[in-house]
Amino acid sequence: MTPNNLASDELMLCVLEENQQQKRKNNCKKSQYKIGTWNVRGMNELGKTENIVNEMKNMDIDILGISETFLKNSGDYVSTLPNNDKFRVIYSGGTKSRKGVGFILNQRTMNTVETIHRESERVIAIKIKAQPVDLFIIEAYAPTSDAAEEEVDEFYESVKNVINKKKSRDILLLIGDFNSKVGKQRRGDTMGPYGTGKINDRGENFINFCIENDLVITNTWFEQKETARYTWTAPGGRLRNKIDYVCINKRYRNTITNSKSRPGADCGSDHVPVVANLQVRLKKVDRKNTKTRWDLQKCKNQDTKEKFTTTFIKEVENNANQSDLWTNCRDALKRAAETSIGKSRPTAKQKWMSQDILDQMEVRKELKRVSTIDSTRLEEYNFMKRKIQAMCRKAKEDFLNKECEEAERLEKINTNKFHNKIKSLTKTESKISDVLVDENGVELDEDCQILERWKRYCETLYDDSERPVLNPTIVREEDIPKFTELEIQNVIKGLNNNKATGPDEIPAEFLKTLKEHGITYITNLINDIYKTGIIPEDFVESTFIPLPKKNKAKNCCDFRTISLISHSSKVLLALIRERIAHTIERNLTDTQMGFRQGKGCRDGITALRVILENSMEVNKNVFLAFVDFEKAFDNIKHQQLKEILEEINTPKAELRLIENMYWNQKGRVQTKHGKSEPFLVKKGVRQGCIISPALFNIYVEKIIEEAIGNEKDGFKINGSVTNNLRYADDTLIIANSERELEVLLKKLDRSCKNYGMKINLKKTKIMTVSKAENPQLNTSITLGTETLEDVQKYPYLGAEITNDARCLTEVKKIIGIAKTAFWKDKEILRRNINMKTKLRIINTYVNSILTYACESWTIDNILRNKLTAFENWCYRRILRVSWVDKITNKEVLRRVGKNSFDLIRTIKKRKLTYAGHKL
Repeated sequence: MTPNNLASDELMLCVLEENQQQKRKNNCKKSQYKIGTWNVRGMNELGKTENIVNEMKNMDIDILGISETFLKNSGDYVSTLPNNDKFRVIYSGGTKSRKGVGFILNQRTMNTVETIHRESERVIAIKIKAQPVDLFIIEAYAPTSDAAEEEVDEFYESVKNVINKKKSRDILLLIGDFNSKVGKQRRGDTMGPYGTGKINDRGENFINFCIENDLVITNTWFEQKETARYTWTAPGGRLRNKIDYVCINKRYRNTITNSKSRPGADCGSDHVPVVANLQVRLKKVDRKNTKTRWDLQKCKNQDTKEKFTTTFIKEVENNANQSDLWTNCRDALKRAAETSIGKSRPTAKQKWMSQDILDQMEVRKELKRVSTIDSTRLEEYNFMKRKIQAMCRKAKEDFLNKECEEAERLEKINTNKFHNKIKSLTKTESKISDVLVDENGVELDEDCQILERWKRYCETLYDDSERPVLNPTIVREEDIPKFTELEIQNVIKGLNNNKATGPDEIPAEFLKTLKEHGITYITNLINDIYKTGIIPEDFVESTFIPLPKKNKAKNCCDFRTISLISHSSKVLLALIRERIAHTIERNLTDTQMGFRQGKGCRDGITALRVILENSMEVNKNVFLAFVDFEKAFDNIKHQQLKEILEEINTPKAELRLIENMYWNQKGRVQTKHGKSEPFLVKKGVRQGCIISPALFNIYVEKIIEEAIGNEKDGFKINGSVTNNLRYADDTLIIANSERELEVLLKKLDRSCKNYGMKINLKKTKIMTVSKAENPQLNTSITLGTETLEDVQKYPYLGAEITNDARCLTEVKKIIGIAKTAFWKDKEILRRNINMKTKLRIINTYVNSILTYACESWTIDNILRNKLTAFENWCYRRILRVSWVDKITNKEVLRRVGKNSFDLIRTIKKRKLTYAGHKL
């Protein structure tokens, strides 16, 4: 090797070493995170959240624990600043706007949260994915000094419960406002020498808690100037102390490189943030089940349709040797979409906060700093606070007015977009569920554990050990229909747009985009399925999405599931439904109102009210049983369903497809943690399947027929006996006497057991309807070992049925519900939009609730006055007219552009229309 080459190699080594050093510096910088805590003294004030986030940005804080948020219930949302910086807010509150804790995470850390633990309105925790170990952060807000000792003990017990949820190897950070003074004296490895003030009893409790749990109070270990030690200032500014802390488990104390207060920050709170520098590597949590979002608006374009169909045909022809027609079709649809439709880009939601307001907040912060030195400047600071609040109110008002103007414009050109805009402005919080427990109540935090738990639960729920091996139906070739392209095209046109996709991830819009040659391929596919009876796997698989029925749901039974099935399979199902509908319909009695053309809830409610009112006219008591079935749709036995379909002579080709669909049905549970392994569904009708309502109806019809179908007992109308009214699984038994009702219920109970159904005895209620004002009827009916509850009112199909057979209680209740709906829309109804749009919103979102089943009402003067008063109430509120303003009703009507109150007239018109329809 020559000297020149040697020098060159040495130079290269030096360059490589410098690069490595620079890389190590960059890695070190990447592993520095700032984590803080701040008692913000409320977040309900307009602009407060953005103010806090802006201060986070100024201080370069990545994760901020917040206390005294005053936010009710629980939430988790992502929002943006005017410069499009995103932030995530996670919070836990109570039923009132007091206390409350949470976290705010910047864009750098918002996707690192693996699990959330909402313990109470005082304690919340998040688990952050990190390297080499995870980060477990608890934000706490301790009771104040005037709280009882029992409340303090309860607080520390709840903190301990959350600490126990972390893994032993996790980094633990306990942060928050502990309302405790720890003094200046060092206490072993727990308390450092750089505290403030004198220790009090609560401070002693806090230090002892830290000692018991091997925690280090980090903001007492770093020497800082006095202003960087205190965290709270008493009213008047003379007294300062340290009551907010950042603690870490001793094992990882060296990961904290600094911890101090930041008195320069301002959000209108008497506390200042405490910020710690933490050396750790965070990992982004992979988003599971991220489905492709296609730009489906392009599907309406004719050029796109041509290109999509051409690409689709080309793809299926390139793979023509593939034996599986559906797999070839599915893959070709996706490749055609990638070529001609493309993916949609999410658009940032417009917010009312402006950069100008944030700049004024910076001015206010500087005034606060100056006012601590010169008290004469305090009035300037307070003036700036009021000015910013006024700016926030005006900005929010202008934003809402602009959104309402957009809604007003959409009303004239696109009804769907108009309703979507209204919903976006009146959106309510969804229920929150963070953790899942197993059968023994142990919390699960690993994705695989959670998915396995859901699989076990659903396997148990849909298991039927008695289901026999399928004995397939034999179909003659002449019994197999052959569908034309026109029939298939008409079915595809009927599919709904903008619906979530099933396991195949093919939206209905793809099928609608296909032109002639593409429809030919789909037609051949459907005819092949009918001919062979073999249904593609994607068509028989369901994706179950659990939705919490209540806040902080933990057990699987606290969730309800919705099911997503393939849109392509709905083409096949629509054809099956069309061919079996008449057979099933002619075997249903008139007492079944559910899932039938020309019938609905109002028919069931009206039929019941007619029976009750006719009975009251002749002073005859009516005995009712409102029957509730346990998981009715999930307990249908497949073998017995098949036997019923055979008995009513269902066409063989359709029967073969139905039985193959049910015996081969699989499901997967999909959550934010991923998708579970597939499991067999051995009982129940398929959720989301368009033939399921008809199959359920004929199954329940058989149960009722065997139980009480041939009974002569019941309520007699024009010589015929009516002993039941039904809407799907909502079953009402009607009898002339207590004894008769008991006999009918026992027969129904026996019949249900024969078909795998079970009456829910705790939810089944009985009622005696009587004309007497205070009837002394102690009705008592026992099924099994349970005595059924006798009630005075019951919500039947959404209507309030009372034991006096009157409508007054129902109207009062529904007026209350309608008022709630009005207040939900009040932000829009009070905006500067024309009266016509306001009245349309009231008619669509308020009166539609108020007039539910109004066809069944008997309207007397009391009801008429109450309904008119409600209409007047709505008009006065959209006009912002108070009763004390002494504006006459006539003037109110003039201002809204009406000659009279027309709600009663609308109800009468609906009653007449309904009567004419029935006659």
